[in-house]
Amino acid sequence: MTNYLKPLVDQQEATMKMNDYLHSNWWKKIRQTNKLTSIEQVYVPFWCFNYEATTHAVQDGMEGRIAIEPLSQMNAILPVDYAIHTTEENLFPVQETLSKDTAKSVIYWELFAKEKRREKIDVTIKDQWLVYVPYWIGYTQNRNRTYDIIAVDALNGKVDLPMKDTVLSYLCNVDETGLG
Repeated sequence: MTNYLKPLVDQQEATMKMNDYLHSNWWKKIRQTNKLTSIEQVYVPFWCFNYEATTHAVQDGMEGRIAIEPLSQMNAILPVDYAIHTTEENLFPVQETLSKDTAKSVIYWELFAKEKRREKIDVTIKDQWLVYVPYWIGYTQNRNRTYDIIAVDALNGKVDLPMKDTVLSYLCNVDETGLG
C-alpha cells in the first residue's frame, strides 16, 4: 500500500497558475519567450513523521505531523486529521531516507521560531512513514527550443520553485531506470 494526498488543484487551475508565472511581468508578456507545452501530475515522496511536543506555551503537549521531502529538505506541517489515502499504484521510489533525528531537529526549529520562551522545547518522534504529495509539472519551451519545467503544488496551487530540482531528479531517475 502506498499513502498519498489527493490533489486539491485541478489541471485547469494549475495551467492558469503556470501561465501566470510565465507571463507575470510586462517584459515576459512582450517577449513571450517561454510557452507551456504540456502538463502532467506526479507524486513526490515525502517522509512523514508523527510527533509529540511540549513547549513552554503548550505544557500539556500536542500531537502533530510533519512531512519532509528528503532531497530538498522542504517540509510541511500537516494537520493530524488530514485525509491520507492509499493506492496499489507504484509511484516514484524514494531516493533518500531521513532519520528520526533529522525530523526531530526540523520540528524543534519550527517550534523554536514560534515559541517566545525557548528554554523548554521537547520533541518525541512517534513513527515514520512515506506519503506522496501531488504536484503538477508543466513542461515549457522557449524560442531556442530549450526545455524547462515548472512545478505547482497540487495542494495549494503555488508555483513551487525550490521543488524544480527535486522533481527533475525524480523524473530523470525514472527515465534512466526505464531505459536501462
